[in-house]
Amino acid sequence: MNIEDVFHNCVGVKTEPDGLRPVRFPDRLLDLYRERGEMTDIRANSTAGITMDFVTSADTVRFDYATGRFCRPFVTFDVYENDVFMATIREPDESPCGTVAYAKRNPGAARLTFVLPYTTDVRISHCDFGADARPVNAADDDRPLMLFLGDSITQGMTSLRPSQGYAYLLARTLGFRPLNWGVGSYVFDARTLGDVAGVGAAAIVVAYGTNDYTKIREGEMTFERFEATVAEYMTTLRLAVGEGTSVRVVTPLWRSAGCSTDEDRALLDRVRATIANQAMRRRFDVVDGLALVGHDDVFLADGLHPNDLGAAMMANNIVRAMLGQ
Repeated sequence: MNIEDVFHNCVGVKTEPDGLRPVRFPDRLLDLYRERGEMTDIRANSTAGITMDFVTSADTVRFDYATGRFCRPFVTFDVYENDVFMATIREPDESPCGTVAYAKRNPGAARLTFVLPYTTDVRISHCDFGADARPVNAADDDRPLMLFLGDSITQGMTSLRPSQGYAYLLARTLGFRPLNWGVGSYVFDARTLGDVAGVGAAAIVVAYGTNDYTKIREGEMTFERFEATVAEYMTTLRLAVGEGTSVRVVTPLWRSAGCSTDEDRALLDRVRATIANQAMRRRFDVVDGLALVGHDDVFLADGLHPNDLGAAMMANNIVRAMLGQ
């Protein structure tokens, strides 16, 4: 079996000295994010949303992993059998390498899906998936592709389980293959859209704005510059995709961190309104972020990023918005 064939929800697989490294972005975008600084580079190279997918009758499977730089300390792998969630395997925080072993629960041949961490770049090696293991061929997966464009919340922060971020949950619920192009700390930037047309997405979810708000609040960007940047982004995206592609733009979620005064809340409301107006002008559907996650820190890991509970609520409420509920 060609191990490269087990990787899904990525644009390619690179061979490194310590294993195979699946990547979410084409080289041009990785170069762009690297130029923006180490923080962005680390996040762009993470394996958010990428899976290993194969069928085997082996009782136990195992593989070695190596990690690189981290945007969050935890190293977790989610496991599904026949598309049913079974376990989260948590390795030591910031573990540089290790071996994952999983004892299959279903007898006979079963489809195993391992969801890789969104917190770091991962290389996979020394795979023992069983003598009769065969990859689930991505070419045989007829589900349409859903492309996610966004910041750290789209990347998955800060769910403890890599398959419990809103992007993975939403695509899975709706029957799409996810391609997660979320990059923590990022903002609206039309330069990131040059490769969108080439992935052939049937649906796109855009979710930026909370980092833009922070830049405006801290004086790093004027509101006028933000308005122009959003307009350029929406125009570029409209030109990149046909009218047959569903595009939904999610405005920023409720947050408590860095948004505690009436002045802060008024500014974030202006950010939301600008995003919504520019999206509607390009005939994109708008999802009100204020209605997605409960306005209580119990749903947030740090006052900003949804935890597992908040991400599940977010995905569910996006579905409700799509259904007009």
